[in-house]
Amino acid sequence: RYEASGEVPGFLIGQWAMSEHEGDLRVASTTNPWGWWSSAESESELNVLRPDGEGKLESIGQVGGMGKTETIRAVRFIGDMGYIVTFRQTDPLYVIDVSDPTAPVIDGELKINGYSAYLHPVGEGLLMGVGQDATDEGRVLGTQISLFDVSDPADPQRISQITIEDAWAEAEWDHHAFLWWNGLAVSPYQVWSWDEKDETETFDAGAIAVRVVDGELVDAGRIRNGLDGPVVFGDGEDDWPVDPWRAQIRRTIVIGDVLLTVGEGGIGVHDLESLENLDFETWR
Repeated sequence: RYEASGEVPGFLIGQWAMSEHEGDLRVASTTNPWGWWSSAESESELNVLRPDGEGKLESIGQVGGMGKTETIRAVRFIGDMGYIVTFRQTDPLYVIDVSDPTAPVIDGELKINGYSAYLHPVGEGLLMGVGQDATDEGRVLGTQISLFDVSDPADPQRISQITIEDAWAEAEWDHHAFLWWNGLAVSPYQVWSWDEKDETETFDAGAIAVRVVDGELVDAGRIRNGLDGPVVFGDGEDDWPVDPWRAQIRRTIVIGDVLLTVGEGGIGVHDLESLENLDFETWR
């Protein structure tokens, strides 16, 4: 039933920007993210809202000043802690203590190149991020999977990372594409790149499998449906050796001792431990 409503300044990146905890609503937002309404610099803040008993959600605590000139790219609340990523050229990861909802505090901050667009807890004091690597100037370089140690809120650290050059991962904008299962992370990706010198185009699609072992990311390999590996197309070719659309993997799921990959072209069956391709059935 309807109880109350309220408002916060700015815009929300998505569902992860809101979190209910012990009757309070934590909300992360960015003001003027695209500079459409004023010349004021964008910045992000976290508000804690609580029903006042008269139909209003009142702000009882707030912390701001995060990522000036930047916009929020990822948010994750875990218990009394909040994690916010902003980005324009570098990726500040803010660690926020919300244990006192009336006085949230930024405990720590980590600045690195690139950004994480989705954050997922993968163990005590560990966060995995899926996003983009980037240059010092903010030019994106490809899909980046990062492992953060946030056990010390005042000193968050990135302790491991894996990059797929020129790739994009659907998990960056849809968390349903990300799978976490007993130490194994699987994320579909696509690669489109153009080599001006050779006038060739490279395409690859599949899913990257990553294991977390002793606090480190271990690349467990690539999973593909209908592809043996990256495909290079020569300039001017009319007939492509593969249909890029049908090679894409969209979702992965574990059933029993197998990993199923569901894509535009069909369903793949893979051994959960070795990730060996056991079968592939195209859509009829």
